[in-house]
Amino acid sequence: MRIGELSERTGVPAATIKYYLREQLLQTGEHGEGNTVDYGPEHVHRLTLIRALSETAGLSVAQIGEVLTVLGRHPESAFQALGATLAATHRDPKFSLASEGTTEAAERTVDQLLNEYGWAEVAPPNYRDALVTALSAFYRLGNPDPQEVLGHYADAAAALASADMEAIAEATRIEGVNVEQAVVATVLGETVFAALRRIAHVAASARTQAGQGPSGTMGP
Repeated sequence: MRIGELSERTGVPAATIKYYLREQLLQTGEHGEGNTVDYGPEHVHRLTLIRALSETAGLSVAQIGEVLTVLGRHPESAFQALGATLAATHRDPKFSLASEGTTEAAERTVDQLLNEYGWAEVAPPNYRDALVTALSAFYRLGNPDPQEVLGHYADAAAALASADMEAIAEATRIEGVNVEQAVVATVLGETVFAALRRIAHVAASARTQAGQGPSGTMGP
């Protein structure tokens, strides 16, 4: 198929396809007679993957490039690809509202949490720093210590991580290694979880306004 048909089948404008080709996100097509270039099903799949990473997961072009590099670098290890994908798609806070006192308080809270969950030795420094930056702004705005809520977040994160590992292991056992599936599930999973969290908040708020507790029990 020519680039016009590829555009129609994928919903990606031809100009954008050419941009992806220049950025090497999309492999080149098969050169035919004259100046014609043919594209196949693999190009349709790659463009669909790029759209999912860009439009659904909200990744930048640079991050998409990193993810695609991960797919090429770890073709046989879903777990290595998972870790590399998380590193490639991490977004550091753009700025900090921290003051000296709030940074120290945030560092104490974060380090206590990481030690409590046994994550201190394995947490990448930039992930820890992102937590510190977010909590520093939280404290700077005069909010109370969120340690109890952080514990709930950590419990949920640990449960989700275990579920992800089990799902990948089970899929690998039954179907063989599918690195792209693991990577896509990891990236889109964050979008899915964020949407579910918002839905849960709306539901909990509605129950509370109806005179029930956040989990559905009757309030005092």
